[in-house]
Amino acid sequence: MKTKNILALLFMSVFLPAVQAQTHKQVEVSGRSILATKTANAAAMRVQGLSDNQRLLGYVPGDSITVGGAAFGTAGTYSLGAILTPQMLSAYAGCRVVGIRVAASMELGRARTFIYTVDKSLTAVIEQKQRLYEGWNNVLFNGDGYEIQGTETLFFGFDYTETAEMVAADKGGLCGYGEDVDGGFYAYGNFGSGLGLYSLSNIGCLCVQLIVDVSSLPRHDLDLTAIDAGFKYKQPGESIDVMVTYANAGRDSILSYELEARLDNEQPIAVSHADTVTSGRSNTSVFPFLLPADITVGTHQLSVSISKVNGEPLDARSKNDTVTATFAVYNDMVRRDKVYLEVYTDQTSPYVPFLNKSIAQLLRANNALTVVNVHRPSTPLALASAAYLHELYAYTWPTFTINRSYFPGEAYVSYDMNDYLTAVPTDMISNILGEMLMQDYYSPAFATVALQSSYEEATRQLTIEASGLLLPEAEAIYGQLALTLMLTEDSVQSRQAEYNALTQRSSYNQKYQHNQVLRTFVTSPIGDAIQAEDGKYSVVYTTTLAADWNVRHTNVVALLTKKVDAVTDSNLLDVDVINANSLALGETLQLGISQPFADRGQQSSCFYTLDGKRVDASHMKSGLYIERRADGTIRKVCYSNSR
Repeated sequence: MKTKNILALLFMSVFLPAVQAQTHKQVEVSGRSILATKTANAAAMRVQGLSDNQRLLGYVPGDSITVGGAAFGTAGTYSLGAILTPQMLSAYAGCRVVGIRVAASMELGRARTFIYTVDKSLTAVIEQKQRLYEGWNNVLFNGDGYEIQGTETLFFGFDYTETAEMVAADKGGLCGYGEDVDGGFYAYGNFGSGLGLYSLSNIGCLCVQLIVDVSSLPRHDLDLTAIDAGFKYKQPGESIDVMVTYANAGRDSILSYELEARLDNEQPIAVSHADTVTSGRSNTSVFPFLLPADITVGTHQLSVSISKVNGEPLDARSKNDTVTATFAVYNDMVRRDKVYLEVYTDQTSPYVPFLNKSIAQLLRANNALTVVNVHRPSTPLALASAAYLHELYAYTWPTFTINRSYFPGEAYVSYDMNDYLTAVPTDMISNILGEMLMQDYYSPAFATVALQSSYEEATRQLTIEASGLLLPEAEAIYGQLALTLMLTEDSVQSRQAEYNALTQRSSYNQKYQHNQVLRTFVTSPIGDAIQAEDGKYSVVYTTTLAADWNVRHTNVVALLTKKVDAVTDSNLLDVDVINANSLALGETLQLGISQPFADRGQQSSCFYTLDGKRVDASHMKSGLYIERRADGTIRKVCYSNSR
């Protein structure tokens, strides 16, 4: 259900900030209408003007065009193109880009074609002017062109000038192909919210291609570009459907190939295929792999390699001949306490109220859900210590994750439903969300987390106890676990962009009521390590509520994840939420009275450091501690070691 966010013309008055393009992000531009008409020459035609050692690189096959006459509707000159990532370019490392192909639906005059490398800024590596005529234009560069490194990101295209006459005629000179895809259509400029790269939509992929000299490639070469082994958690004896995506990175067509699938360090299993793949084209192979019945509980790796192409061993120069998938095997599991919905929200986006209504409806019907709204950096309700979540997960706003877990086949961990929020009824969106959430709710968990609290109204001090069980699977799969405690607040009044159906524009509601607003982390933002004894753990934390927070609207949210030193792109799939729970203080606290925890039969007091770590009473040093007494009550004590 995840899709790109297409900001509709209804929301022209609110712009999303510009950012430099990154391989894991995408930013939409609003206020730019693309007027397009369908054209008949949709089929890929023979490519004219290329030599035998030249190939096309991009999102458009051959001479295909499905949309012609597209326009912005505003006169001006725009730098337009497509973006290729290192994953797309790596197979062509050492090859030279010798030109650019551009399709136009009318004569565009003399225009600049370009190639930029994309990093923190854009750097021009090729610029050349040439007259662009109606149809496909081959722009061959003067000199040696550009050598592909295979590690860079490229933005390539041309300068498009839209005249007042085009605007008046509602007909421009742009051509598109197929559906919108990430990277397929971008503009570089300042569209009201800063200089940067903005993705555009409504005409599919812009008809631009790189002309690449592939003389340096081997005759036969097959690149493995992706592997999907399904959901992360599996059981012994389970049959896995393994999907491998590959591309012909050689000069000649491939008619057959042989794969080797290896579990951990076991002997590989050969998988043969007969499949014709022409140079530069991609395909997908699916085959079953049976896990052994005696496979151990814990983390395992499945690697798939290319061993032969056209009956011959793979060329020694091949660089991308192996892909790997990591998964976890378990025997026992526990039911999840709650499923965790983390929303990366934005007070400047008019889509947010639509999503909020659907979530509110879902919360009223489902008590197995806990929600946290993490506000976008540089907005009034943003929490600085939570900015890393936007960097890791948000590629547009609003987006959300479910247990921060990856769904097989998706491009991102997070989901984006913005295409549907304004067009689909609230209850239907709520039902779709509910189905997605419950799928994760019934996925396996290997640890529990329960919450209890005590609150002192006079000091506004909140004491939280988190406790639970850890199955042997928890340590075998994750190593050490971490507990994250957060406080959220409901009914927080602050501004929010909203769409006005009467004016068909968006504006700011200065008194919007925000719920589930992330206010603070009680633990480290990436969680504190927890220690278990005999498969059980218990930690206590204290924090003081800010004077302007309403305790009756405050919630405690707890997450269990893998303990890591930092969350990065490289370990993102390892830090999914193992289990979650929440506690609404307004429903559980008796204000003005210190509420005791439930008596669990302790015969004596337990002591904890102020950061929640349990300590042995016989080895305590002088200092402040939290004491949980046998009757379940909690207090702070000053301990003096007089020895």
